[in-house]
Amino acid sequence: MELLESLFGLQDKIALVTGGGSGLGRVIAEGYAGAGAKVICADVDAGRADETAEAIVAAGGKAEPCTLDVWNEDSVAASVEQLGTSNLDILVNFAGVATPPTLTHELSTADWERGVGISLTGTFFMTRAMLPKMRANGGSIINVASILGLGGYFPDFPASSADYASAKAGVIGFTRQIAVEYAAEKVRANVIAPGWHGGTRLGDGRRKERTAEEEERFYTEMNRRIPMKRRGDASEILGLALYLASPASAYLTGQVITQDGGWTAC
Repeated sequence: MELLESLFGLQDKIALVTGGGSGLGRVIAEGYAGAGAKVICADVDAGRADETAEAIVAAGGKAEPCTLDVWNEDSVAASVEQLGTSNLDILVNFAGVATPPTLTHELSTADWERGVGISLTGTFFMTRAMLPKMRANGGSIINVASILGLGGYFPDFPASSADYASAKAGVIGFTRQIAVEYAAEKVRANVIAPGWHGGTRLGDGRRKERTAEEEERFYTEMNRRIPMKRRGDASEILGLALYLASPASAYLTGQVITQDGGWTAC
């Protein structure tokens, strides 16, 4: 137990998780609290942020909510103020948005700007704002991208759009750059690139565009293309997120780790 605590414990660490009100973000926030961290649960939906923080406190953990729009610099600045004089040990940039699958010649400027703005510019805003809180004592930045940021998807079975793929590819490049810039100050930066996971709200907009029959076909086809023949569960990403936040990954930075049931191995 002592070995596990020394490797994976987050006792007395302060973590901020964007998109922490639901899905994968909430799973990560609750997991970090269970490992001993105080968690700031940030979400654009104030009610969901409150729910996550309340659930953590009810379970005996330490948490507080933060209403945050990562694409708004004033809102980001307010999240820095919420930290006060405290340093930040762990930053998870999970907040993102997924537009319905659209071919590029039909993609609107508004959808492009929103997709890139929230997923990529929002990650930049948060990282830039929080780095001064991390440079003194080091820390871990975990940016959540996607396997769709590593390669295109089959146009005969659309599951993504250029705005989403471009934003996630940008997150990967951005993370590698800051990993190099701040490595000497013991600030690490890595990417989790999930494949198809359930328990997330990212696909809400997509689901609204599909009929029940199309939805069933979508799941069947997605599972067929994954070597493990199933989508991941939101809870299955916690172990990786905990590893990247903990002392166990102290010599790991600038890396992109996929968790996709073998998808990118094909």
